Amino acid sequence: MESSNPLTPRRVSLRSYDATLGFRNIDERSSALSDLKVTHTTGMAMVLAGAIKGRDIIRDAQLLRNVAADVLKIHPFAFEPVVLELAELELIRNVRRKGGQVASFTENIPILHDSIYEKLGESWSSHSPSELEQKFVATIDELANGPVLLSELRKTYDITSADDRWLRQVATQAELVQFHTTTSGDTLAVSPLYAFENPEKLFTLFEQFPIDKVREAFTQIRQSAGFPVLMDSQPSVIKDILLSGLMPAPTVTGADKRQRAFIVLPYGVDPVFTTTRKHVLERAIATIACIRCGEISGGITAIKFPDRLLARLMDKDRKFTLGGHSSTARQYAPLIAMGMIHIVSDGYLDAAQLVPTQDNLDAVQLARNLLNRQADGMPERGNEQEASDLLLTGGAYLAPLETISLARRTIPALSPGELSAIWNKAAGWGS
Repeated sequence: MESSNPLTPRRVSLRSYDATLGFRNIDERSSALSDLKVTHTTGMAMVLAGAIKGRDIIRDAQLLRNVAADVLKIHPFAFEPVVLELAELELIRNVRRKGGQVASFTENIPILHDSIYEKLGESWSSHSPSELEQKFVATIDELANGPVLLSELRKTYDITSADDRWLRQVATQAELVQFHTTTSGDTLAVSPLYAFENPEKLFTLFEQFPIDKVREAFTQIRQSAGFPVLMDSQPSVIKDILLSGLMPAPTVTGADKRQRAFIVLPYGVDPVFTTTRKHVLERAIATIACIRCGEISGGITAIKFPDRLLARLMDKDRKFTLGGHSSTARQYAPLIAMGMIHIVSDGYLDAAQLVPTQDNLDAVQLARNLLNRQADGMPERGNEQEASDLLLTGGAYLAPLETISLARRTIPALSPGELSAIWNKAAGWGS
């Protein structure tokens, strides 16, 4: 087996980011994290860059440090090295010090994240990560594209027995990798980023189809939340994935009268959405299926801007109602059946109206987050934007979309109002 993707600076940054989210599950005093210092710093820099983007001047960096610790899980002792890393790459400027500590700075984060990926990925390489750290990042990157047999993984990256013990221990404790034994006795490495509920179903898939075909199917599905599969299509790996129930795939009938299943890979969702709030995830997935159906086979007017449509559905000023459409009842049938959507009159047409419970609003927001994450194109999987919005507005904080569960807390978290006040003061607003 050959590596499915070259470890480019962009991919290094993405995997460092994912690893940092996973490291939240490991005690920061663990020696394992010292062996991954370069990767951890790169990942934290990605997280902080996403949070301060568009904030212009940070007038009180020490207050920002408190916010970063509480919301973004950046340890206070790591805050200054991360800030200086961003300064070295000119992603922040005009760093001022007071009493030996960073006091203020100006953010210089580009609108597009591509240059952030490149700069931080190149910086990672320039810091000469150890061979073991390079293997760790490469392994996480490989598994981000789909499950792999452990024997193939070892062969591809020349992983020795000693490497294997260390990598498996760190990766499992960080909840970045799980290992399962197949019926043939092989070990299958799976990334929980995919949020598989029944990983044992993967075994049959790997025993029936060549590994390359399975991984190609995963890549196709991952490219778009709500990957469409015609129910009357020919058998394929993707069709088998669908029929096995390995991934959630609601079915919606299009304007062309054909049924399509829309496969959703809810990778990286907070575990709360696969346990106590699973009903919210189910509604989000059904929402994605309805929107994708409207894009592909929406009738006279197809959906062109899914995020705008869902934003309108959440808009109180618009009474949580979309514009009238001749296909409303058909297209939103799954949501109507769930009691999530009501049909209301809009002149001569029917319109979809959200029942604005908190669960339903959270489901629509979750659907928006998943739809905006095209493959690895959405860099804010640690909820930087949501955390930033919370700090600015004091609004309710939706449980974060991230690789791992939140780390154990020993000090009570700040309230949304307290966080908002701190952020305003740090940025010099309202003063």
